[in-house]
Amino acid sequence: MSRFLAYIPEAFESIWRNRSRSLLSILGMIIGIASVIAVLGLSQAGSNGLKEEISAGGDPGFVAVVDRSQNNPADATLYYRDAALLQSYASGSISRAVPDFSNQGGQNRTFRITVSGKTDFIDVNSTRELNADSGFVVESGRLIDSNDVAAGANVAILSHDAALKLFPKGDAVGRTFNIGTQRITAVGVVNIKANLFRSLIGETIWVPYTTMHHIAPGPVDFIEFWPVSRSQNPVEVINAAKAALARIHPRGQYTIQDQLAFNAIFGNVLSFIGAGLTFIGGVALFVAGVGIMNIMLVSVSERTREIGIRKSIGANAHEITIQFLIEATLLSLGGGLIGSLIGVAIVLFMQPVLVQTLGAAPVPWVFIISVAAGFSLAVGIGFGSYPAARAGKLDPVEALRG
Repeated sequence: MSRFLAYIPEAFESIWRNRSRSLLSILGMIIGIASVIAVLGLSQAGSNGLKEEISAGGDPGFVAVVDRSQNNPADATLYYRDAALLQSYASGSISRAVPDFSNQGGQNRTFRITVSGKTDFIDVNSTRELNADSGFVVESGRLIDSNDVAAGANVAILSHDAALKLFPKGDAVGRTFNIGTQRITAVGVVNIKANLFRSLIGETIWVPYTTMHHIAPGPVDFIEFWPVSRSQNPVEVINAAKAALARIHPRGQYTIQDQLAFNAIFGNVLSFIGAGLTFIGGVALFVAGVGIMNIMLVSVSERTREIGIRKSIGANAHEITIQFLIEATLLSLGGGLIGSLIGVAIVLFMQPVLVQTLGAAPVPWVFIISVAAGFSLAVGIGFGSYPAARAGKLDPVEALRG
């Protein structure tokens, strides 16, 4: 072990003696590791941020919508009462079903909103009761609760933009306005932390779905429902829902989607994109490894006489190989360290932008630094092995002649 450690100062001395060449050889390593850390760090942070935002509302359940490809979609029109019937007919599989008025014929439901004689047109969505895990940030007031839903209360929560448009002067909470002919009281103003999703809600008003039934008593847009337990087979839940809907509308056809599974697929896509971007950085590391190997081969050629002298005084092939392998590994680790510092700096610089855009965007530092260290070590050993082995196999007589 002491003999092995003695090679390290010699390796540093050799690297310093040829510092210009050594710096050029690790330049690719610096760029490669910096790009891997930056890309992996930012992609992982972005992916984590998106996953957290998507899952912020809890279990999104299943959604049943009319299959528009059937011969007569009108036969499958969903009504307010169908949610209760679906829950009743499939009670063994479905714990709750809620009608949703959010997207009529592919378009948001827009209503005439009147405040003190002034009229605007704003999107109005229905909602079930909300809580702290619903993905909203309450700026003032409160969220819609179970009492509001049970009573069909004429209350609403407004997005930040909608509140600003309807009530530009002062807090909107407690103020009243009309949705069509219904008098509504604003009980809260909400927003979303992530700017990316904030732009999607824009100017929006949410009312209890029981209240929305009085505002727009016609067909509903779709039905949300939740299984008795998430341990149930999703296919069995979907089949139970389809059987119940067939009982309600015998000639209707429906498309049912597991929103939780969809979110999981979306998360996998994000992870795959991150892996692809990291692979691109890995190509730079491969090029860097080839550069280190070339430099070490040149070093072996220039130091053949030194190798011959070492062998003539008792050094064996294994020891010569270890010496050159340590040099290659130190070069790679040195480039990896500098590249890591640059990559971390890039991630720290860009992370606030991700937080502003996506909300919480945690960076898995341990994983990223481990990957960088592993890549650096692998490149040093992998691409340094051939030059080191070549140095160890040199014939001492031929080496002394060189």
